[in-house]
Parts: sequence; structure tokens; C-alpha cells
Amino acid sequence: MTVPQRSAKSRSWEESVELLAGLLAGEDQLNSALQAGLTFILERLQLTSGLILAPEWNKGEPLIFLGVGNTKHWKNQIRSPESFLNSLLRKAAETPGGEIIVDSAGKLIILPLISADGGQGLMLINQRDFIKQEKDFLEAASFLLGQRISTYYSQLRMVQYRKGMDLISQIFAGLNSMTAGEELETRLVRSLRDIFNCQAASIALISDNPETLLIKKSLADGEDWIYQVSIKPGKGLLGVCINERHSFINNQPVMDNRFDPEIDSLPGMEASSLVFVPLSAPEQVTGVVELINQREGGFTRGDLDLLEKLAESIANLLRNIQMTEQLKVMNAHLEASRWELVRSRNTLRSLFDNLPDSLYIIDRKYRLVAVNMARAKRVNCEPRTIINHLCYEALYKRTEPCPNCLVAETFYNHVITNRTERVWDNSDHPLEWDITAYPIFEEDEEVPQVIIFERDVTEKNMMGAILIQSEKMAAVGQLAAGIAHEINNPLTVVLANAQLLERSLPRDSDDAEAVDLISRAGTRALQVVRNLLNFARKEPSEVKPTDINQSIQTALDMLKHEFLQRSVEYTFEPAVNLPLIMASQENLSGVWINILINAMDATSGKQGKVRVVTQQTGNEIRVIINDNGHGIEPDRLKRIFDPFYTTKEVGKGTGLGLSICHRVIKQHGGNILVESQLEVGTTFTIILPAY
Repeated sequence: MTVPQRSAKSRSWEESVELLAGLLAGEDQLNSALQAGLTFILERLQLTSGLILAPEWNKGEPLIFLGVGNTKHWKNQIRSPESFLNSLLRKAAETPGGEIIVDSAGKLIILPLISADGGQGLMLINQRDFIKQEKDFLEAASFLLGQRISTYYSQLRMVQYRKGMDLISQIFAGLNSMTAGEELETRLVRSLRDIFNCQAASIALISDNPETLLIKKSLADGEDWIYQVSIKPGKGLLGVCINERHSFINNQPVMDNRFDPEIDSLPGMEASSLVFVPLSAPEQVTGVVELINQREGGFTRGDLDLLEKLAESIANLLRNIQMTEQLKVMNAHLEASRWELVRSRNTLRSLFDNLPDSLYIIDRKYRLVAVNMARAKRVNCEPRTIINHLCYEALYKRTEPCPNCLVAETFYNHVITNRTERVWDNSDHPLEWDITAYPIFEEDEEVPQVIIFERDVTEKNMMGAILIQSEKMAAVGQLAAGIAHEINNPLTVVLANAQLLERSLPRDSDDAEAVDLISRAGTRALQVVRNLLNFARKEPSEVKPTDINQSIQTALDMLKHEFLQRSVEYTFEPAVNLPLIMASQENLSGVWINILINAMDATSGKQGKVRVVTQQTGNEIRVIINDNGHGIEPDRLKRIFDPFYTTKEVGKGTGLGLSICHRVIKQHGGNILVESQLEVGTTFTIILPAY
């Protein structure tokens, strides 16, 4: 910028200050502005030489050296630490308040360049007698120069601060992506290294256990990956920063006995300058950011100020990275837990739905919370269609709770309850259900829900009754066996003596005929006794090739007396050359006896007739037992094989006979069919596979 064409003497001092301010503001480059300003000041004061010394941005000790006049001599003195000029500079630095210093010879005057931010440098000019206006001008000029230096450096710091914040913002933006936390930390350390033009940068983070571990992550020149090491806290200059919680610069760390190269530097790197700034959270230090080896000298107060301004954002960034990583881990654990929960739920659902027994859960208002497939099938629906419905409506088709229901007791007394209920299925078969209610407890011991378990115990109860009946039959059989033995002995004597008499009597005598009748009757009685003994034996049933005609004949022989006593006529029409079947002869004989006795009972009060026929159809053997009894009503016919169901009068039947017959035939791989017509008769057809 050129000075307006007007003599220096004609200008007022106020105008000179304004011109100097405009001159300094008109130059973009700091050196050019200071050079123009110094020249203007010297011209206005009619001096021949002057010098400005100021610390250069982003350097440690080197100075901006701008001079007019005899600058070579001054440069030489600046290079000599013990020179006269340097002694004046030290004196100026030690003088408080930025006062003007005059050398003892009265040849030089040193003016501190002061701004609102503090000292910015020094201006040296030749000493002479200055009037008051000139002194005021010098004071104003030194302030303008200091302010210009401060403004310029503030602008540079702001540019770098914005650059740092932009980089940090970019890293913050990366938190929303799938970028790994370690990569984000690497970007941060690389950005710090580049912003401050240093060889390496580090962030040291205090672990969850600050007494045992400090994790330091560093990135040096030319490296793309972060170097991480775990160290013990409290040592080195880094430990000083953590313990004392303050920032500092150390441009000669090797001279500091607190310096620990293993902690404060990197392997293979000699530390020449360091900056430490603590990273703080409320009421605690969470880590330290460290800069290592400024490339163009030492670190300056400007570096420290800028890093301190960035420290809060860095701390927030690291905290967010850590929280994001923790969130990722938590999300991973949550996802794993969710899948585990899904697997567990599916497993429980599978168990719940595939249980053959009925299972459902209700709340205190009797609403269905869950229903398994077995229970839903009993009402011909899908489980989901009856959820939230009242259990007694959806499952029992009632308008109010079941009269024998004990669920209320489970809810209010917190106990397991049990009851048995008999119901009829769609085919009017009786079913017995064992129903148990289990309380589901909350932490406060209240019972908000109840699990109800229903098991069909019809077969179990039938087997129990069969067992009891079997025990009774075993006792009867044992008694019959004893009686048979008692009868067998005298019969043997009778037959033996009859044979002796028969030999001693003439064949054509009346006595011989009587003895023959005695012998034949005794033989028949002996056969009945032997059949009774065979039937009453406790030996386990043996499945073997069996002649079905023979097993039927055995049963008829045992019941011959019963037929005679009841005056029931019977006929047996066995098919010839029937193949054998694999069966237990004793069990089959029991089936024939049971059906034949029922046939005799059915003909009570009539001239009874029972007809037994065997025949072969393909690979099947059929046994047809027909009677001319009173018949069975159609609605009762479909229930005659149900346990405990009987058409006989009270006390004349247990309701187990035909149920046992049905079970035995099924065990032999066969089937049993029945047809009946009232007052015409009943026909049982037993189908068994041939051997």
C-alpha cells in the first residue's frame, strides 16, 4: 500500500495513527504489513533504522526479523546469545506491563508490541528526544503492530481450528455408519498429526480400571495403522498431565527427569518437543492427547491454545466412539440374546404344541393366554383363533365357569389343584381326564396366570381296573384249580374202579351198560377238570402257531355244562384245513368264553341258540359267533367296547369283558366287528391274520 502524497510534517499525529492502521490492514501478508508499518513509523519520526522481532507462527524460538537501516549488524547480534541486543531483549521480556526500555547509552529504545491477547513481539528504534505527541504516536503504533500480529495469528489459528473441527465432524459423521471404532480413532490421530505438522500424535485413554491400565494409541509419520500399547498410569510426562490435570509444552523433554521415553515417545523415535492436553469428562480425566516432535522446531503457545480448544470436541468424539462401540457390542449381545430367545421360544413352542396332552394358560379373568395344539384339536380349531377368549366358552361351550373347576383355588390360595372329570367324545365314548392347575408366580409371589394340564387317563384307569379284575380272576382261578384238584382225585378213583368192574362183568349184562355210562360220564368230567386247570394256570401267555378250531373247542368244552344248565343250544361248524395263526391259545380261549357267555346271557327268557362258524377268506381267518338273543339298541351298540360300559343289569357285569376282548384281538393284529338287531340277535365277527 502506498502512503498518500503529503509531507510528513503537515500531517497531524492523529492522522498518522489512522494512516498506519489503514496501512497495516491493507496488506494481506503479515511480513508485508509489518515492513510497511515500520517504514511508515520511521519516516514519520524521521529515523533512519528500526527493527521488529516477533515469534513466527507455529515455530518455537525463531523470529520474524524485519528491519530498516543497519539490519546486518542487528542480525549478527540476534545470532549471538550474549550480545548487547539480546540482553536488551531479555530485559524487555522480564519488564512487566510492556514498559518502554531504553539502553544505558541512550541509543536504542525497545517498545513491546502489545495486543488485547498479550505481548506479540518487540520494536527497536534509534533513541532521541521525543516530544509528547511522538511518544503517544509510538505507543499507539506499537499497539497497532501488536494487534496486527495478534489478528493475523488468530486468523491462522481459526483456520486450523475450523479444519480440525471439520475433520472431527467428519469423524462424528462416521459414527452413524458401519465404520469400526478403531478406524475412526486412526482418522482422528492422523488429523491431529497433520493439523499440527508433527511427526506423531497419540491419544491415551484411561481404562475402566485406572489403577492398572492406560491404553495409548499412536500414529507416526508414514504409517497408516495405529500403534497401540497398554501401559501403567502415573509415569512419565503423560502421567504428570493426568495427575495434575493441566496442559503443558515441553520443547526439551530429554532434559526433564520426569520424561519416560517408553511412555512419552514411540519406539525408535527421539522426542524433541511434546505437547500434552488432558481430555476431561465431568470431574475426571478420561485421557490425554499428545503431540510429538513439531517438524519446524518446537511447539508454541498457539499450538497449545488450539489443541486445548479442540480437546473438548476430541473428548466428546472419543466418548462417542467408545459409546458407539459399546452399543455395537450390546447390540451384538442383544441380537445373540434375541436369537437365543427366538430359539428357546421356538423350542418351547414346539414342545408346547407337540405334547400329546392338553395344555393351556389362563389369566385371572379366565382368558386364554396360550393353548397348545392338542387342546385346540379337541374343539376343532386353531390355537390362535381362541386366544383371549374365555376358557369355559372356547373349550367347554359354557356361559359360566365349569361347576367343578378348581382354578379359582389355585389363583387365590397359590396351590396346585387336581380333579378328575368324565366327558363324552363326539362318538359318545366316555373319556376320563385328569386336570391339574399349576400357579405361575411373579416376583411378588402373586399368581397372575395358571397353567392347566389335562391328561386322558381313560386307558390308564381301564388298565387299573383290568389289573384288579385280573387279580380277582387269578384268585378265582387259584380257587378253581384247588377245587379241580380235589375233584380230579376222586374222579380218577371212580374211573379206575369203573374200568375194573367193566372187565369183570359180561358185556351184554345190564350192569355192564351202567358201568359204561359211569365210565363215559367220569371221562367227560375229568376233561372238564383238566380244561379248568389249563385255563387257571398262571404261566405267561405264549404266542405260538395255534389251531383256532381247537381253541374254540376247548372253550365250548369248558362251557358245555353252562349251555346245558341254561338250556341253550349251540352248534360249532369248524372249517377244515384252516391254516394256523400266531396267537396265545389261553388268551383266545378267554375271548371265546367271554363272547359265548354274553351270547347265553342275551338269550335269557328265550329258546336260546348259539352258532359258531370258522372260515378262511384270503389270508384271514374269520370266527363268527351268532345268537338269537334280544339284540342291542343302536345307540348302545357303538359303546359296547368302552371300558366299564355294560348293557346288563346292575351286579351282573363289570363292563370290562368286551373291552378286554377288543384289546386282545387288536394285540393279535386282528379286528372285531359286531352287528345286532333288536329281538333278532347279535353277530360277532372276529378277523385274525393267518400264520
